[in-house]
Amino acid sequence: MKLLKSPVFAVLLAIVVVIVSMVINTNIKFGRKCDAVRDLFYEGVTTRGYTQTPIATHLSNLCGYADGLVTIARNYDVDGAEVESNSYYLKSSLNSSWSDISYIHSEYNRLISSLNDLIDRLERAELSERDASGVEQYKSSVTGVQSAIGEAGYNEAVREFLRRYNHFPTNYLALLADVDLPEVFA
Repeated sequence: MKLLKSPVFAVLLAIVVVIVSMVINTNIKFGRKCDAVRDLFYEGVTTRGYTQTPIATHLSNLCGYADGLVTIARNYDVDGAEVESNSYYLKSSLNSSWSDISYIHSEYNRLISSLNDLIDRLERAELSERDASGVEQYKSSVTGVQSAIGEAGYNEAVREFLRRYNHFPTNYLALLADVDLPEVFA
């Protein structure tokens, strides 16, 4: 009982209470801010009243283009299994709550690499005029998606957020509170 009446104990207890409340507050309030920035990946960034297509939507479209190319490849016995698999994994990562942006980006890179290889093989195959035109359209669409992702406002929103908050003491408090800072899609 003497320990509880000690001024040193009271000061130490007050310090612990302040630190714990600061960590909890950081986790709740700063965590919400980080989540709001991460949500832009799925919701799109609004600039000057215009909402850009979210990166997640571009990636879903890319998976659709990949699936279309696989369908054409099957008609000519061109192996599209890798593209089909990579498309599946990218779609899964987009729909999974455990996927972070860097994981989604690595799945995107795998799909792009295998898509470029498949497009190259399809361009060398003897395709019907209709299918050759389809491959060109898909190729153009894939290039368009890559360009749109590169110009998406999401990455700039993340960079702006990090410029504003990724410095002392916020970054250390976030680390203590187990708050993950948003990541650029790169």
